[in-house]
Amino acid sequence: MTDRPIVLLRHPRISSGADPYVQALQSLSVSVQCTPVLAFDIDPPPTLDVLLARPARYDALLCTSPRAVRALEQVLPSTHPNHARWADKPAYVVGPRTAQAVAEWGGTPVGADAGGAAALADQIVADAPGPLLFVSGNRRRDTLPNALVSAGQMFDEVESYRTRTRSTLNLPPPPAWLVFFSPSGTEAVQASGYDLASYPCAAIGPTTATALREQGAAVRAVADAPTPEALATAVQEAIASP
Repeated sequence: MTDRPIVLLRHPRISSGADPYVQALQSLSVSVQCTPVLAFDIDPPPTLDVLLARPARYDALLCTSPRAVRALEQVLPSTHPNHARWADKPAYVVGPRTAQAVAEWGGTPVGADAGGAAALADQIVADAPGPLLFVSGNRRRDTLPNALVSAGQMFDEVESYRTRTRSTLNLPPPPAWLVFFSPSGTEAVQASGYDLASYPCAAIGPTTATALREQGAAVRAVADAPTPEALATAVQEAIASP
């Protein structure tokens, strides 16, 4: 369909076979590569251990990335005496990757199809659970917690991992496509000396698309849902447009 390569700015998922985003985009007969833009330091603080020791205090978990679930696993593995009490609670998530991580931990993911932080906040408010334990990272955006605060939803937040931006990316020149899976990808591209505005860009969702536009990027495609199929459809339609 196009001789432009497509660069997915993410770690390739190889633990369970071929990366589903690579597969979905390769179906468009294009060259696809993954380029990680972030590094993660998972280091849960003692506060998380203290709060997880009080399962009766909370009605649900909130984990918006797989790294948050990894931090949860470190403190509360399946062998922990309190694991079952937490695993039985709903765990609100954004996207299928986080849902899968929760399920592998033994929990009950909710909201994987919400499509973004704002939609997940609406679902939480509609469900009206009791207090939440929010396992977050140092670079989480304010959309979700601000919406919960505005709605009067009670939660305790614990920063349990840190995200660092890489600054040594090796990208093909324009007109290669860049596909962003988080707002942090824009920083990695710019820190590596590339002109973001010179590339056609795609975003996994509206939050990332907004961050790209704020940095002057030409956002040509936005997935309707955070799934490989939705992303491939959005890119295919953008490539086909004049």
